[in-house]
Amino acid sequence: TVPSLERGVRLFRPDVLMIGATGRNAGKTELLCRLIRNHAARMPIVALKVTTVVHAEGSCPHGGEGCGTCSSLGEPWCVTRELDAASDKDTSRLLRSGAREAWWLRVHEEALADAAAGLLSHVPADWASVCESNRLRRVVEPGLFLQVRSATDRTVKESARSVAHLADRIVVSDGTSFDLDLERVSVL
Repeated sequence: TVPSLERGVRLFRPDVLMIGATGRNAGKTELLCRLIRNHAARMPIVALKVTTVVHAEGSCPHGGEGCGTCSSLGEPWCVTRELDAASDKDTSRLLRSGAREAWWLRVHEEALADAAAGLLSHVPADWASVCESNRLRRVVEPGLFLQVRSATDRTVKESARSVAHLADRIVVSDGTSFDLDLERVSVL
């Protein structure tokens, strides 16, 4: 069973590196992949991806045509383990980069606190974890929270704006490189 969190309570998880982005295609998955490659030989890493469902009906909240991911979520939240490292999905890319496990959380926004506890229960003791999410930062206090911003696109989505003040650093990306020396990111 997963413990339930009271509203407003945050989970303190110093073993989590969380990366959000100010917009789509800003480079957060690429940044996570590079960080995993830099550290996977020294420690086991779990990769976590979060998709928050804000509107399950109508147009896709992630842009473009709906893929069914959001509309098919019948329960408050669902965690799925990624086993296929060969696909083009972000979780597969994270596995190919060296993560030993990858988990995908789909969650209705109102269930985020309980879902966070459920997702983090998949992180074994003494393993590090990397996580893609802005909204999860509302209920989890990670060891480090980076927010990636595109060098060319200045728009900021609401989920990023709401947690921007919690970012330890804004990382600017041109899609292939970052204004952060990745060797400076280490696990203590």
